[in-house]
Amino acid sequence: MWFITSSALLYTYFLSPLASLPNAGILAPVSRLLWEFPAEYRGRITLDLPKLHRALGPLIRIGPNQVSFYSLEIYKAVHGPISLFFKDSRVYSQFVQDGHPALFSITKVPALTEMMLRQIDKWINCLAILDAKGPLNLGLVCRALESDILSTFAFGDAIGGIDSLETGEELAIYVNFQDLTGLWHLAAALIFRFSGWELSSVISSQRFDNWANAQLVAMKDSEKGSGLSFLKVMAGARMPEQTALSEAKEMLGPGTDTTSATLAHILYALSLNQIFRADLVTDLEASDWPTDMSALEAIPRLVAAVKEGIRWTGAAAAMLPRIVPRGGQLLAGKHLPEGTMISSSPIWYLRDEIAFPNPELYRPSRWLDPGKNEATSLRDEYYIPFSRGASTCIGNHFAYLELFLSLSQVLKRYSIHPGDQSTVTGPSHEAVLPSRREWVAAVPVHRLKVTPRERH
Repeated sequence: MWFITSSALLYTYFLSPLASLPNAGILAPVSRLLWEFPAEYRGRITLDLPKLHRALGPLIRIGPNQVSFYSLEIYKAVHGPISLFFKDSRVYSQFVQDGHPALFSITKVPALTEMMLRQIDKWINCLAILDAKGPLNLGLVCRALESDILSTFAFGDAIGGIDSLETGEELAIYVNFQDLTGLWHLAAALIFRFSGWELSSVISSQRFDNWANAQLVAMKDSEKGSGLSFLKVMAGARMPEQTALSEAKEMLGPGTDTTSATLAHILYALSLNQIFRADLVTDLEASDWPTDMSALEAIPRLVAAVKEGIRWTGAAAAMLPRIVPRGGQLLAGKHLPEGTMISSSPIWYLRDEIAFPNPELYRPSRWLDPGKNEATSLRDEYYIPFSRGASTCIGNHFAYLELFLSLSQVLKRYSIHPGDQSTVTGPSHEAVLPSRREWVAAVPVHRLKVTPRERH
């Protein structure tokens, strides 16, 4: 046994095709879990790996057969339109949207505007009620809005996020990636079995399943079912009902977390920069507060505010794994054998210090340079929040429409001010990215608070 173990370690550390790569940690060649778990538990993996890359180079071994990369050229090769690198079925097998009609298509965006505006109007009215109780917790209120927009899109009916804000009750439905919570629910089920204690997250998950199943039943009833829902479109494309239901359920986690975090960060940053906020309001007023996507995109300051918010927030922190194709590939001068899993996070490129000087600052002026020069070309090349090529997030147009509408409509009614005046240094204060933890989505360590005041 000692001989076998020694031989395996010798091969792993010195003879493996990946042995020439620097290691993320001394235990990385043996097990990704051994070095990764402490950092992942603290939400530090995608924060710490870029620092290691700056010290060790574009390729780092993070497991026996796994490599992290940080290089835009490699990213283009891996995620480009003609790339031979393919998705790991163990990670992506649950997502079956490819090849099916989806309402995320840009051609369908105008049909979604009315639905979004209904939820946004209800949310904006709710903010006045909440403001009477003190500064708004942006993470909470923005997530309520996005959960209702996404659930209406996915199922045809709102899940009740805004209603929960109005009643002061926590939304009692647990929504997240099912695969990420499976082990937790298994442990919780065992606790209940042996102790009789039922954890609230399990109850919430069961309530969500019951709610989702009820939406499926309503969808099949032509009189009750909504005419606009992802669930209905997928079922109409002859996708099995339970598969369509699973797709709709999976959509709520990533869409809600990332877009709500981005909106929260933008509102927080604009509350600190009074001059830019006032100029943006002036532009929106001059355009008569449009709600059409093409008209919204024609307002440079609004586009700059949203694009910089997406870049600055970097909410979708997950690394995107791909498998090296048959025959292996030469990357950064190193030959990676076929079957190697390689991954990188798109948000790393949004923080590149050359493409985005002072990347920790919310600076919409980055996007207001109308000229085409080396700096703007580099900026545009590194702006990949939704990935690129075949990996492009199908919800990017949906997210832009949500953010354009939500931001413009809230500024139409309210003047947004800091929840804590001590954070302001002047009327054009540039917000610094708040401390955070990063798992699938980024989560601020502290609450982002603002005070909305009715505009007259």
